This record gives sequence, structure tokens and C-alpha cells, in this order.
Amino acid sequence: MKWFFTYILLFITILSHGQTNADTNVSLFSEDFFTYNSSNYIQELAKDMDTLFFNRYEEEILDFEKEDSAKGITKGEILFVGSSSFRKWTNIETDLFPLRVLNRGFGGSTMPELDYYFFRIVKPYNPSAIVIYEGDNDVLAPFLTPVVILKSFDILIQLIKQYLPNTKVFFVSVKPSPSRVDYLKKMQETNLLIKSYCTKTKNLFYIDITKQMFNKNGQIREDIFLKDQLHMNEKGYKIWSKIIKAELLKDL
Repeated sequence: MKWFFTYILLFITILSHGQTNADTNVSLFSEDFFTYNSSNYIQELAKDMDTLFFNRYEEEILDFEKEDSAKGITKGEILFVGSSSFRKWTNIETDLFPLRVLNRGFGGSTMPELDYYFFRIVKPYNPSAIVIYEGDNDVLAPFLTPVVILKSFDILIQLIKQYLPNTKVFFVSVKPSPSRVDYLKKMQETNLLIKSYCTKTKNLFYIDITKQMFNKNGQIREDIFLKDQLHMNEKGYKIWSKIIKAELLKDL
């Protein structure tokens, strides 16, 4: 447990700055957040924290690298990267055809973990576009406030700007789910912050998939989820594919 409490204290100290209001001025994040340049910030951050947190899905990342080594890397595809809502989207290539996509969703990842693995599962593919889904698991941690989640997203965007400057980025909004209804307010605050950030940033697009996940009475639909009421079934992914495909075709 020592690493866990160390992580909490250091993460809050380094990232929080005491800001929790959804109206925070996001234009200043890059200035006061980046004490290192984009190329070494994650490594420096990892040195200050116990990397058990960052490394918990290392085996999945190694599997991706083994696959790339065996099959070779096809550059220029649309890269989908994020947590299990992407990882479990097994029909993504069919659902989004004729778009050329590569799925690199891993574990039950969070935004800081995606930052950490940027150089291994984002940069090597030199994608034409990147579609991100994170935040669903972040909200479970009390120290990962909406502002801290946004700051972690800002790290990722700064890395992309530096290493993949011509790549368009799409953020898929954090989805509502019956099993996490208690975190809905925090999800909505996170979505609001990231949407605002996206509207002010070139080549960055926000995709809202939440509206069709509620019924006409304003309740989260249960028919589009698996038994765990967290991960989506095929019906749920059909909703996502229609919305995401349309947005990609419009903006690419």
C-alpha cells in the first residue's frame, strides 16, 4: 500500500494546484504544467512516483509490440487508443469500414497511463488520426479530479503536437453506464472541461456519444450494455460506430 499513498500525495502535489472548478482557464495548463519538455516529462513524472501504477498493463503493451514485430507496422491508419471500451470493441474494423483503423485499447487504463505509453503505442504508428477514450476509469479515483484528468489529457496533446504535428485527434466523451451512475456528475464535469479544451485547439475534435445512451425519460439505457452494466454489447457499439464514423468522415 505504500506505493499507493505515495502516488496519491505526489500526484495531487504535482498536478492539482488546488483547481477544481469546471470553469478553470485551460489556456494556462501547458505553461504551469510542463516543467519539463514533452519528450521527457513522462519519464520525470514516473521517477517521482511508484511505477507500479503506470506499469500494471505492461504485458498487454508487450503483446502489442510482439504483434508489431511479427506483422510489421502499417503507418497512416486511424489509431484507436484508450481503455476497455475500445479494447472490447472487437468488431471495430468491420463497424468502421471503409476507414482503416488500428485498435490499441488496453486494460482498464486511465489518461496518465496512456501518457506513459505514448512512445510505445501511439508514436510508432504515425497515425493519420488518433481517437481517444479515457476518463471512464479515472473518475473512480478521488484524487483524479476532472481538472487533473484534463491536465493528463493536456500532456497527451502536447506530446502529439511535438511528435505527430499533422495528426488530427478525436476525443470520445466519457460514457454513462448503469454501474457507474454515482460517478455521472464527475464524468459530465470531465466531458465539459475536455470539450471546452477541444474547441480551442486546432486539429482537436470532441465526439459526444452520450446523448443516444439515455432513453426518452433521461435514464441511462440498460439494453446497450452487457450483464456487468459497464461494458457495451453489440447494440451499444452500433450506436458508437454510427456517431464516430460520421465524425471521422466529416473531419478527416
